[in-house]
Amino acid sequence: MKKLNASEVSNVVGGATSNCKVSYSLNKLELGSLIGMNVCTRVSTCEGKFGEPVVTKVPVALSNCEA
Repeated sequence: MKKLNASEVSNVVGGATSNCKVSYSLNKLELGSLIGMNVCTRVSTCEGKFGEPVVTKVPVALSNCEA
């Protein structure tokens, strides 16, 4: 049986390519007592192995959204 390196495995199993765009989104919460509170989110949009969009959203510090 042949051992595969990391790049060969990603070709077989899947994984996102390096075509990623990162943006920041400022949103207001609509949740119970937190209504109106500002939240900053980093949105990473990458292209998957078969061309499908892969979106990852992660909360970050408000200072990332303030310009």
